Amino acid sequence: PQRSVLFVDDEVVLRKLFVRSVLNVCPDWHVDEASCGEVALEMIKTTAYDLIFMDQFMASAQKPMLGTETVFAMRRSNVTSVIIGCSANDTESDFLAAGSDFFLLKPFPANAIEVTALLQKYCLEQRRMKMA
Repeated sequence: PQRSVLFVDDEVVLRKLFVRSVLNVCPDWHVDEASCGEVALEMIKTTAYDLIFMDQFMASAQKPMLGTETVFAMRRSNVTSVIIGCSANDTESDFLAAGSDFFLLKPFPANAIEVTALLQKYCLEQRRMKMA
């Protein structure tokens, strides 16, 4: 089934690699990118995503919003997507406290088998959440 994914990270190269990795194993999926939390909050107003991958530390023209702050704001806006907090630092407890469903330590897997397993895990959780 077609899924929609939002990947939020200030690193352009990382966003492009993530999109390419997902579309390589799931070519019919729709993947959007956002460079910061503020942009992501605008995007969720018009699109319901199945999965949201959220980086913790992102640069922004204004005071940058942390990924955990963005997740908290999304949950306050009743976003029910599966949210995966992402960081090269161990911020798992912060992300889970903010409302993330999972935490993924960077770097992301690059080979097709690992990417497929990762996406299947999160989609299974999304299905479980909708049935509850």
